[in-house]
Amino acid sequence: MGMVTVNDVDSRSYRAVEILLLLPTLLFGFLGLGLIIVGIGGENVGNGPVGLASIFGTFGIWYLGGIVVTLISWLVTPVVLYFDTKTLQDADVDWDPNPVLYAVAGFFLGYLMKLHHLYKRHQYVVDWVDRDWWWTVVAIGAVLPPVCLALGGVLVSSGSVGIGLVSIGVGILTAVPFSVAIYRDATYVRLQSGTWQPNPGNYVNLGVFFLIPGPIVYPIIGCYYLFRRHRAIGTL
Repeated sequence: MGMVTVNDVDSRSYRAVEILLLLPTLLFGFLGLGLIIVGIGGENVGNGPVGLASIFGTFGIWYLGGIVVTLISWLVTPVVLYFDTKTLQDADVDWDPNPVLYAVAGFFLGYLMKLHHLYKRHQYVVDWVDRDWWWTVVAIGAVLPPVCLALGGVLVSSGSVGIGLVSIGVGILTAVPFSVAIYRDATYVRLQSGTWQPNPGNYVNLGVFFLIPGPIVYPIIGCYYLFRRHRAIGTL
């Protein structure tokens, strides 16, 4: 049998895997937001309630959020991988994954298994995206983060610490949606193109794997992707 669609393999666990995989990108956004708050505080950073709140918003929420996200992901990943692979195993799909094996591997290698699972799943089950504007978010994530971070670095080094931190925070925030956008747009292109069939799982893997150095790597990934997209469906 050839490829089937998500309508043929109905699985809420599949959506849960997507959410768990993309949660760290949202957490990264809190760091950017915290830096913006610190930057707005300017010379008052660390002084008084507002200053202390800005520092806690930058590091405290980010740190605590990381612990919560890690714990939830560690406990839930084996469960959702088990049920999604069980659904795939029971469906008429050419891929026959072992649910128990995926659950055990998900417990010990949670994030890597989610990356692998989405990539592998998209090889056999086609998802649906009917919006064609996700590429604009990809373009923003490829251009604004390096510009804002470079500008922020220059401003901080020249003594304008407050506005420099705001610029760095904006650079981080604009990088956050990149992984979601390129994942969704690759799904759309896959449906529309007869010449290029990008695996959305491959692109979301690149997005989340290179999240921290995103401002450096995203321009490369984004430009390559947008070039291939333009050649495949001719619209940008």
